[in-house]
Amino acid sequence: MTGFGKYLVRLAIGGKLPFSRQFLAWSSKRQLADMGPMSSMRYEFEIPDPSQPIPDDERGAVGPSGHLIPFVPNALSVEQVTGRQVDELLTYVGTYGMGGPGFFGLRLGEEWLVVAIWGAGEWMVADGILIQDPFFEDYGRPQPWITGDVDNLSPNLVGSKITSLELHQRSMRISFSNGMSFAIDEAAENRPIFEGNKKPREFLADDDLREAVFLAPTTEIWV
Repeated sequence: MTGFGKYLVRLAIGGKLPFSRQFLAWSSKRQLADMGPMSSMRYEFEIPDPSQPIPDDERGAVGPSGHLIPFVPNALSVEQVTGRQVDELLTYVGTYGMGGPGFFGLRLGEEWLVVAIWGAGEWMVADGILIQDPFFEDYGRPQPWITGDVDNLSPNLVGSKITSLELHQRSMRISFSNGMSFAIDEAAENRPIFEGNKKPREFLADDDLREAVFLAPTTEIWV
């Protein structure tokens, strides 16, 4: 989608076009029609400029908190995260206005360590158990760490420190001072399938976790 097209979508999301609902429906159908195999990763982002806030009465129900500016994350190094304490955990980082991509985030002081994969919790395991798995009962899999409003992961993780990070093109492992570890494996057999098309939740040839795992100043990351 062009920059002007994205601008029109943001106006429609905020209800600022006289035909907002129709435009959003048309835009969604157009994007679906143009799709080939689609990566679950995201590499292009915008964040609100804190120096240009948007008043609540101008934002609409789901608009950004400030004028959006491009956000290009720096390549993540091990030194940037090791030794840092986990203060919070979220499975709903990121937004497109009317919903969110479900990125995974760990708050490390004033920054967030973000895994920018659509529905990241269904790609990640903590100590061998999926972080999220909405259909685990249908397939007889173990209960995930987080189900609905029940979060059994945060009480075990918050307060611990990152001791190591291994980040490769199609795999990742983060270890913590409490002995826990998070992992994303290259192979898809231990991940849930996509329920919509019943296809494996696997990486595409050009996917690169090294570009999708980064530090961000906010969880309001627009995609």
